[in-house]
Amino acid sequence: MSWQILTAISVFGLSISIILQRILLHGNKLNPYAYAAVFQALVGVLLMIVALIAGFNLPNIMDVWVFVLISTVAYGLGHIVYAKTLQKVEASTFSVYFATHAIWMMLFGILFFREHLTWWQIAGSILIFGGVLVLVKRPAQFLKEQGVLYGMATGMLFGVAITAWAYVGRHTDTLSWAAVSFLLPVIVVFLVRPKTIVAVPAVLRDRALLLKLLILAGFYAIGSLTMLYAYKEGSLAIISPLRQTGIIVTTLLALLFISAERHGVVRKLLAATICFAGVVILLL
Repeated sequence: MSWQILTAISVFGLSISIILQRILLHGNKLNPYAYAAVFQALVGVLLMIVALIAGFNLPNIMDVWVFVLISTVAYGLGHIVYAKTLQKVEASTFSVYFATHAIWMMLFGILFFREHLTWWQIAGSILIFGGVLVLVKRPAQFLKEQGVLYGMATGMLFGVAITAWAYVGRHTDTLSWAAVSFLLPVIVVFLVRPKTIVAVPAVLRDRALLLKLLILAGFYAIGSLTMLYAYKEGSLAIISPLRQTGIIVTTLLALLFISAERHGVVRKLLAATICFAGVVILLL
């Protein structure tokens, strides 16, 4: 399967997962630490089942142990902040803040993967982030709101995490690493907030909630696994900005399925159009 198709599947899978997470987390319905632990564990277990069936193997993993550690810590912290952000901002707005992770990814792609950017890619990236700025209501207040700060922190942590994650994926078995990469950050969550261990059983006892989390984990597992394969097959510097079409998909899905987000529609669609133009230029 080509990296283009893998990227498309990843975009839709992760966009759907953002919508589902926003619905679950809105209004502080869930403890963000317990959510981060249970959610990552469920995704990890689902991927581990597939990995064991296919043949679990992690060759050369010790050669990239530094990146394994970076990915684990960044994902562990990132999912906590991710949950806190979705408790405070809309799904369509979250996708805007989360898009900043591409800046970090392109930077690390150049530093660690020795990739090169063309002027077309730079121009396309600028247009994509121009679309991001269109969605910001008050640019002057951009860094004064807690939701914005959480969102920007999420982008930074995931930018670091995904870069290290993709690097490890290029040096060992992709499926096996994907499974392990979701299980290890659970330890980080427990280390950051030990009391989370007490909160987890309450989440597991709620069968309705657990079912929703399993469905969510399924979409996220598919989106994440296809993303890792895409990064393994293609260029990080191209795929990273290209995946920002998730802004468009997430915005449209949010408008379709979350009635509370049906405001500023013109502004959101304008931003989506600008992002689309950036993606087209990226492919030139």
